[in-house]
Amino acid sequence: MTTATSRVPSIRMPLGSSRWRRWVPFLVLTIALVVFPLVASTSMVNVGVYALIYGLAAIGLSLLMGLAGQVSLGHAAFFAVGGYTQALLVTKAEWPMWPAAVVSTLAAMAVALLVGLPLLRLRGHFLALATLGLGIIVTVVVRELDITGGTSGLYGIPKPEFGGRLYNSAQEYFWLLAPFVVVGLLLATNLVRSRTGRALGAVNDSEVAAECLGVDTFALRLRVFVLAAGYAGLAGVFYAHWLAVVSPEAAGFELSVEMLLMVVLGGLGTVWGAVTGAVAVSAMDEGARDLISAIIPGASGEVQLIAFGVVLVLVIILVPGGLAQLWQQATGRLRGFSAARGAHSTRSEREGAAPAAAPAALGGLLLGADLPERGSALLTVRHLTKQYGGVTALAQLELDVGAGEIVALIGPNGAGKTTAFNMISGVLPPTSGTVTLRGREVQGQRPHVAASLGATRTFQNLQVFGSTTVLGNVKVARHLRSRAGLLRGMAGLARSEERAIDTAAREALDALGLSEHADRPVADLPFGMQRQVEIARALALGPALVMLDEPMAGLSGPERTGLSRLLREASAAGVAVLIVEHDVEAVLALADRVAVLDDGHLIAMGSPDEIRNDPAVIAAYLGVAAEDESLVRQAAARVEGEVTS
Repeated sequence: MTTATSRVPSIRMPLGSSRWRRWVPFLVLTIALVVFPLVASTSMVNVGVYALIYGLAAIGLSLLMGLAGQVSLGHAAFFAVGGYTQALLVTKAEWPMWPAAVVSTLAAMAVALLVGLPLLRLRGHFLALATLGLGIIVTVVVRELDITGGTSGLYGIPKPEFGGRLYNSAQEYFWLLAPFVVVGLLLATNLVRSRTGRALGAVNDSEVAAECLGVDTFALRLRVFVLAAGYAGLAGVFYAHWLAVVSPEAAGFELSVEMLLMVVLGGLGTVWGAVTGAVAVSAMDEGARDLISAIIPGASGEVQLIAFGVVLVLVIILVPGGLAQLWQQATGRLRGFSAARGAHSTRSEREGAAPAAAPAALGGLLLGADLPERGSALLTVRHLTKQYGGVTALAQLELDVGAGEIVALIGPNGAGKTTAFNMISGVLPPTSGTVTLRGREVQGQRPHVAASLGATRTFQNLQVFGSTTVLGNVKVARHLRSRAGLLRGMAGLARSEERAIDTAAREALDALGLSEHADRPVADLPFGMQRQVEIARALALGPALVMLDEPMAGLSGPERTGLSRLLREASAAGVAVLIVEHDVEAVLALADRVAVLDDGHLIAMGSPDEIRNDPAVIAAYLGVAAEDESLVRQAAARVEGEVTS
């Protein structure tokens, strides 16, 4: 998720202050990791070693589940791939530890790439079951192969050597692991704040809206799946050297459940929660072994697995946000207490404040957009048809939209307007017909393809990204206008690009008069403002074609006037506007041309004045009597002939 800074000068932090504040948790963590082995008992340090190993794997799983929204029940499979590859390289091939560790981590990522290509086309519980099957497959393979040691596994793995020092004690191994966990956590945190992190957070909130802004959801999810496997593979490397043996249990379902519990207990959506959850589960694991053995003598690991399952269910029911939720509630109360002390003065300032600023002009927002020459062909729709079994939702639609033109698509409820939008934007594949954008046929392709050609849309049913702020929503729209990938995002090397994204997003908010709400969670806004955020988001993409599905629904009179002015300004700049709206008089006053649908058929096309006086349109809106149905059919045939000619 993105975190935006306020534009109000009186509360803006100094330039370097937020950056330093971001480093404070890492400094505290580093000090804690250095001091812990000095003050804790040997048994506690042992638990700490396991917590760091599993925490490294949990960071990757947290990215996969919290950021990409993909549930994995077989994360331990990649952990085992890393461990077994490391064991083979250092024991049989006699490789040094560190080159072998690089290859082992890459091996886990390669396996994730191979299995992710088919698996990530699944969704929800289907994907969870598929990853569970992956864990079972890896367990069976390493158990049956002689090269992996069968049921006994591979043993004799040496302790690490680094800087002329042998790390053979719990204390030293803890200190060896600590930098990898801190750096891994830092890289993951950077990723969450990056262009890739924003896009994946948007996908998690609304995949269709993210796709319509140019986000290739499958490619992004695949990258994070591979990255998560890399974290797990590296954790498996350290696991193998710590135990000096790696066995089939390293890929077992029990370990996958433990990792899942770490992420859920720590809090989905926060990589810090993964480390916190790993510490909590490792401590609970140690205690559960002693407790279960005392209660049920001779109890096996299956009983412990049941205990983990019970804890997982209780966390989901009682504290769905995990430990991160408890922390946010505690700090929120403290902030609320501090804010309450100055509530009276703040309230007085608000009461005397000036009204919200009027919407600004589009300004330079569209300067970088790739707009075709005004009046040139931009969108061409031919014979577009959608059938659901024996029902035809849209029949043989013919439509042209030129650059800089405002075209309205109107008609009674159920006429097929949104269906047409969905097929043009790629949300739905057509039964037949073609959609051509800037000379390229895009029908049946994913929405990000249309977005890459400069076409985006809003939705009749709001599709805002509820997990982030108003500004964070609009920043996602700049995905296609920026280039920083996963690695640059993790390394924090896209600061200049981030500043450009922030500037463009704020210009879009200025254009809708939403600047003062930039830092508010979008879910806290009323319906009309959320509708405006969607429009600002669409304009922030810098589109050549923007499709607005009932954009005036929920807006006040002044807001409608401001939106109409903004759309005329966009049209004058060369942006084509295709609008679906039930407020007929509003669109007739706005549009250059109007297309009328009724019962899936195009029955009229022309200027607003022509549409006002068209008998077929009047009949469609007033309700067609049985004896007048021929009028609509004749109108549809006439319009189709005019468009084709």
